[in-house]
Amino acid sequence: MKNSPRVKVFSLQVRLAKLRLKHQSLKAKIAKELKRPSPCSMMLQGLKRQRLRTKDEIMRCLSQLRRTGLPGFTHQQSA
Repeated sequence: MKNSPRVKVFSLQVRLAKLRLKHQSLKAKIAKELKRPSPCSMMLQGLKRQRLRTKDEIMRCLSQLRRTGLPGFTHQQSA
């Protein structure tokens, strides 16, 4: 049961949801830093790198979900 395709799809969907929340959080942190009178370029650079890595991971999860081909999987595009 643990290795069933449905469990794998569910796990990927949960991971995808968490990654999307993390991406939104990083986006908000970047916006907040940019609003400061003197934004820290090092902090911005780090946050943007994290956001890009998160987006890459989102794309990998979406790709894995598409490959499962299971009925009931809804193709959600946006990252």
